[in-house]
Amino acid sequence: MHSTASDGSYTPEELMKKCAEAGLTLVSLTDHDTTQGIAPAKRAAEELGMKFINGIELSSRAEGKHVDILGYGIDPDYGPLQEALTFQQNMRVERMVKMLEKCNDEGMAISFEEVKVYAKGDTLSRPHVAKVMVEKGYSSNVKEAFRKYLADGKPCYVPKEKEMTPAEAIELIHEAGGLAIVAHPVFYSLDDEIFKWLVSGDLDGVEVYHRDHDKAAVSRYKALAEKAEAERVKSVLVTGGSDFHHESFGRAGELLGETKLPYEHGQLLYNILLNKV
Repeated sequence: MHSTASDGSYTPEELMKKCAEAGLTLVSLTDHDTTQGIAPAKRAAEELGMKFINGIELSSRAEGKHVDILGYGIDPDYGPLQEALTFQQNMRVERMVKMLEKCNDEGMAISFEEVKVYAKGDTLSRPHVAKVMVEKGYSSNVKEAFRKYLADGKPCYVPKEKEMTPAEAIELIHEAGGLAIVAHPVFYSLDDEIFKWLVSGDLDGVEVYHRDHDKAAVSRYKALAEKAEAERVKSVLVTGGSDFHHESFGRAGELLGETKLPYEHGQLLYNILLNKV
């Protein structure tokens, strides 16, 4: 899930309240390249009687493709992690300036200040630009803004100049005391590489359950996790999440709590992290 600390639409506290209302009992906040929302989310979750896992979603790149690596159970105050995140945030600012130049080249007058209105936390992201596009009538909704302008290869897309490799992201998560999971693998077409990362023991698990994983994708990644587990003779974690930003983000009509992880997988992750402390 994502809060206003990155590109979500609800504050960490509001998000935890919505989780409780949806009947969730074990949750994690995994904002993009920031830990800013963890402390308030954790306080709110525990006050509402939910178990909470510290989380983050780190940006990386492999085979020319953007690959997100989830970190569960991280120490948000770990110095080298914060240094890496500061570098990432500065790079996002530089990238945003270039994206807005491209928007203006496409006839869309969008200023940095207008984007900042939507970016309430540290992280400047494409969804913030998309929201301005909708507000100013350049697109009818966020999904269309991505499809026409902001997705990889579209007129206003700008890749980050330097991104971590998955191996570097995984190592940083481990150094910060966490477990590393590849997020929504259906987007990457990198199954062979993911299998190698798992068998090597570097990657701890796979996000099998995701709002954009249909039944075939769930079966595909469960099988990949089981095959890797047999190969390395060590547990491969199966995780899942809604990747929730807002009810209108992504697949139409997706409400918080609709995409769930079978509880035994979440409890296993929670217990492993509890024993690491």
